[in-house]
Amino acid sequence: MNEFVLVIIVTMGLGKEPSSFEIRLPKETYKKCIEDSKTYEFPYKEIHKVISVKTRCEKVIGNPKQLNNGRSI
Repeated sequence: MNEFVLVIIVTMGLGKEPSSFEIRLPKETYKKCIEDSKTYEFPYKEIHKVISVKTRCEKVIGNPKQLNNGRSI
């Protein structure tokens, strides 16, 4: 079971109200999560002026049934 999740928050500011979405990638260890959070690069560098990317690691809390269904707390 994966103990941590790398959370990537992408915010696009093309209009008056910026839009954000979140990507969650499971990681086996906190060390791997932190390493990946520091080295993650958004693939479209040419539009970096209108897109903000932030990363963080979260510990997974929940029972295995919830995690297998794509839900976590």
